Amino acid sequence: MNKSPKLFTHFSILILCMLAFPLNNIVIANEGTSDKKDLCEKYIEEEWETVNEKVLKDIIKSFELDLTGYKEIERSDLNMNIGDNIIGHYDKITLEHLFVGASNGDMRLFLKNGLSGNEGYFLYKRPDGINVLKNLSKIGDVWVVMNVSEKKGNEYNYNLHFEYICD
Repeated sequence: MNKSPKLFTHFSILILCMLAFPLNNIVIANEGTSDKKDLCEKYIEEEWETVNEKVLKDIIKSFELDLTGYKEIERSDLNMNIGDNIIGHYDKITLEHLFVGASNGDMRLFLKNGLSGNEGYFLYKRPDGINVLKNLSKIGDVWVVMNVSEKKGNEYNYNLHFEYICD
């Protein structure tokens, strides 16, 4: 049986795959790497951090914001502990609901003087590339969205594609 046509077919498929899926942005864990999973997780984390910084800079520029005096509040900062009574934590509860929905990059919360302040911004980029700014005010113990502004933002080609090749 002649193996040349079969070899040619396999070689052709290999070339087509290489053209369809270029090797840039592919992480290949080298032999001898003690923990290949850590290598890929580090790559994804670094790429996501880069995306987040680009998105935040775009939003700040499009709305001409000055975040001096504002503290970024992470979603995890709003978590309550087991056994906490919701009374006295309405501020955290009313901020937590803002982090619902889809976004390009992380949704970001900035409060003037942190949780003890009385004004803030909630920033994110919608999946369609629109930058969103929600102006927040604290009324009593509750945070309220006072105004929502939207502006067309820059669209980014996110290169978060990777392939994890293991033995």
